[in-house]
Amino acid sequence: MPSLLSPSRKAVSKHRDLLGRSFTDESEELVYEETAELFHHFAHPERQTTDDTLIGEVIDEEEEAKIKKLPWWKRPSPYWLLCVLPFTAVAMTALLAPRVEIYTILVCRQIKPDIYYEKSSLAGTALLSSSASTPTRSQLCAADPVVQAGVSKFATMMTTSMGILSCLSTGWWSAFSDRYGRCRVMGISVIGLLLTDLNFIFIVSLTERFPGAYWILLLGPILEGCLGGFTSAAAAIHAYQADVVDEHRRSRFFSLVLGLLFVGMAVGPTLGSLVIRSTGRLISIFYVSTGIHFLYALFVWFILPESLSLSYRLRAREKYAQRLRTDVSEDTASLGIRTLNAVKKLFGFLAPLNVFFPEVKEMNNNPLKKKRNWNLTLVGLAYFMVTSLMGIYTYAFQYAASTFGWTSETLGYWLSLVSGTKAFFLAAILPLAIKLFKPKPKVVEMPSETVPLLSSSDQKTLKKKEIHSLAFDLNLARISLLIEIVGFMCMGFALTPIAFTASGMFWSMGAAFTPANQAVALALFTERGGTETGRLFGALSVLQSLGSQILGPSLFAFIYMKTVATYPRTIFFVAVGAVVVSATLLAFVRLPNEHDHSHATLVAEESDISSGSSARTILNHTDGPA
Repeated sequence: MPSLLSPSRKAVSKHRDLLGRSFTDESEELVYEETAELFHHFAHPERQTTDDTLIGEVIDEEEEAKIKKLPWWKRPSPYWLLCVLPFTAVAMTALLAPRVEIYTILVCRQIKPDIYYEKSSLAGTALLSSSASTPTRSQLCAADPVVQAGVSKFATMMTTSMGILSCLSTGWWSAFSDRYGRCRVMGISVIGLLLTDLNFIFIVSLTERFPGAYWILLLGPILEGCLGGFTSAAAAIHAYQADVVDEHRRSRFFSLVLGLLFVGMAVGPTLGSLVIRSTGRLISIFYVSTGIHFLYALFVWFILPESLSLSYRLRAREKYAQRLRTDVSEDTASLGIRTLNAVKKLFGFLAPLNVFFPEVKEMNNNPLKKKRNWNLTLVGLAYFMVTSLMGIYTYAFQYAASTFGWTSETLGYWLSLVSGTKAFFLAAILPLAIKLFKPKPKVVEMPSETVPLLSSSDQKTLKKKEIHSLAFDLNLARISLLIEIVGFMCMGFALTPIAFTASGMFWSMGAAFTPANQAVALALFTERGGTETGRLFGALSVLQSLGSQILGPSLFAFIYMKTVATYPRTIFFVAVGAVVVSATLLAFVRLPNEHDHSHATLVAEESDISSGSSARTILNHTDGPA
C-alpha cells in the first residue's frame, strides 16, 4: 500500500562511486529513464517497499484497535452484507424470466406482426398484462425461429453494451474503492441499477403507443455500465469481505455469501411468478424490484460501516496523486514517450489485469536463470472461461420456452429449483464439508511490533500467524468443474422437462468453483507481495465483464441464432467445451508443497520484522532537529 512518507521519484539517473556512495549525474538524457519507467508501468503493477508497508501496517493496527472499541453497529463486519445480499438477489432474479418474455413480445410485435396480432381481441393488452390467453401468444412468438433470433440479437446488445462499459470502468472504480472506500462504490453502482429499472419501466410503458421505442432500453445498460455495473459492485463486495475476514476463513465466507445469494435467487423467480399471477401484469414485478433496490441503496449509503481504515484510503489517494503527477510530467516528453503513453491509456481498461502477469523469480540467486510462476495467470484464465458461461442464461430460457412451451411463470419456478439447490449446497453442504475435511491451518508464533516504527522502543510481543494450505481449495475448484461438465451434458441430452430440471439442479452444485477459485487467487496474490485486495478483485471483475457480459453473450447468441432452427441445444455442448478448457488450465496449476509454503511464509515474516527494526532506527535518526 502506498505511503505518505515515501518520496517522489526524481527524473535523474543515479550511480555509485568506488566506495559505494550514491551520486546523481543530471547531464544524462532524461528520456532513457522515462522510457524505461513507462515500459515498466505498462507491463507490471506497482510494488511497495518494505518500509512503506510496515509503516502502513502499524497505523492500520492502531486504527483497528480504535474500531474494535466502537459500538457494534459502527464496526465493519461480513455479516452486514450477508443480511442484505439475499434481498438484492431476489430483486435481480425475479426479473430474469419476465424480461426475456417482454423482449420476445416486443421483438415479435416489431418483426412478426402477423403472429403478434393473430388474435385481435388481445391487441393492446399483451405486453403489460398476463391474462390466461397471453401465454398462448407468447408461446407462438417464442416458437418462431425468426423471433428467437431477433430476441437473441437484442438481448446480446443489451448485455454487451453494459459489459463493454463495465469493462472499461471497473478497473477505475475498483481503484476508486481503495481511495474512498468499498461502500462508496457499492452506493454508486446501485444508483446505476435504479436508473436502469426506471428507464425500463418508462420505455416499456411507451412501447404500447410507439412499438419501435424499445431500442431506447439500451440507455439503461449504458448508464449502468458507466457507473460500474454489476461487476464493480461485485468487486467492492468481495473486497469488503476480504478486508474483514481472515485468510483461512475466506473460502468458507465466500461460499456462504454465494449460498445466501442463491437463497435469494431461489426465492426471486418464484416471487416474480407469484406477483405476475396475482396482478396479471408482467411489468408489476419490475416495480417490486425497483423498491428493493431503493431500500438497498439507503442501506449502503447510510448504514453500512466502511471496511477500509482512513489511513489506508489516504495512502491510496497519495499513491494515485503521484501517478497523476507522473502523467503530467510525461506530457512534456518526446514524441515516442507520448505515443507509448497514448497506447497505455488506450488499453487502460486492461491495466487491472496486470496482476495476473507471471511472476519472474531468480533460481538459486542466479540472475541469469529465471523462472516464471504462471499459477495466478492460469487461475485467472480458468475464472474467465467459467464466467463466460453466465451468458448462456438468456438463451437457455429461450430454449426452454421454445422446446417445452414454458412461460415466464414456469421459467421462474424452474430457476427457483435450480437456484434453491445451489443455495442449499453452498450454504449448508459445502461449509459443512469444508469444516469436516479441510486441513486445519498451521499456527506459528512470530515476533510482532507493538509500538509504532517512529518510536525508539524495541518492545516486542508474539503474534500468531496462521499458515493456510491452498491444496484443498484448488481441488474443490477442480471437482466443481467436473460437476458442471456432467450437468451441461445432461441438459443438452434432456428430452423432457423433468430431465431438463434435474440436470439443471445437478449442474448447480458446481457453483463451489467461484469461492474456491477466488480463495486460491487471493492467497496466490498475497503470497507474491500483493496487499491491495481491491486491485485483485477489480481484475477479477474485469475478467467477469469480459466473460459474462461480452464474450459469453456474444458467443452463445451467435451459436443460438445459427442453430435455433436446426439443433438449438448446441449451446449446452459449447458450454461443456468451455468448462473443459477451464479444467485443463487448473490442471496445470502447481502449488508449492506445504513445507515449502510454510518456510516461505516464515522467511517473509522474519524479513519484514528485521526490515522494520532497520526502518525504525533510520526514521528515529532522521526525525531529530536539523
